[in-house]
Amino acid sequence: MLKSTFIILATSYFAWHLERFETSVIYPFDTTYETPASAGEPRLRETRFATTDGEELILWRSAPRDGRPTILYFPGNAGGLRDRVERFSHLIDRGYGVTALGYRGSSGSTGRPNEMALVEDAIAVSTREVARPLVLYGESLGTAVAIKLAGRGVGDAVILEAPFTSVVELIERQHPTEDLDHLVTQRWESLDGAAAVRQRLLVIHGSDDHLVPVQMGRAIFAVAGSVNKRFLEIDGGSHNDLWSGETLAVLYDFLENR
Repeated sequence: MLKSTFIILATSYFAWHLERFETSVIYPFDTTYETPASAGEPRLRETRFATTDGEELILWRSAPRDGRPTILYFPGNAGGLRDRVERFSHLIDRGYGVTALGYRGSSGSTGRPNEMALVEDAIAVSTREVARPLVLYGESLGTAVAIKLAGRGVGDAVILEAPFTSVVELIERQHPTEDLDHLVTQRWESLDGAAAVRQRLLVIHGSDDHLVPVQMGRAIFAVAGSVNKRFLEIDGGSHNDLWSGETLAVLYDFLENR
């Protein structure tokens, strides 16, 4: 009895620490709440989205003009919505609609993030809150969310900025001498999911990205099922500096020439 109790306690303790480790590594979100206006973009309005399990998500939204598509934006895991406000302003200036999702535990949204919940939230938002035509934009971690949705037929086009093949491969790159595969529960297997992406596709990656190597972006692009796809490699680009003039020109061309 004592041995069984010890095993149960040890297993629970290990699981608790594993969850904390994964959350700190995969979901180091900025929890700070800030309105779009205080972040510098009053053309965006904040709305609240109630999930089926009782959480409340922050959305930043702006309607499209002249029949242009709405960009459903899935951020990376660093920072929060306020750190992308300049990007949103560029899109609004061009007439695109914007719906940016504050993940659970990010930007004032309630709840604790995990892979299943983030995907379910994104599907619900895309179904109930977003105008059509719809373009999925994923940035870093957000590329994994976008790939999950696109594989289910959501969206008319997909843009992936610095996509990775899987969380397991990213962790193995950082800890090459340790066998962590069997311990990772938040796997985000994007390479496996990319084959189901059949929408028009644009992949953007920096040649000098040391967090997510460009080879991962190329691998995602190669297996993607889309027959209309383009790969943009930014020479000298790293992980967080890809919105250059070259990127915007290609991005707008992709959005406006279907």
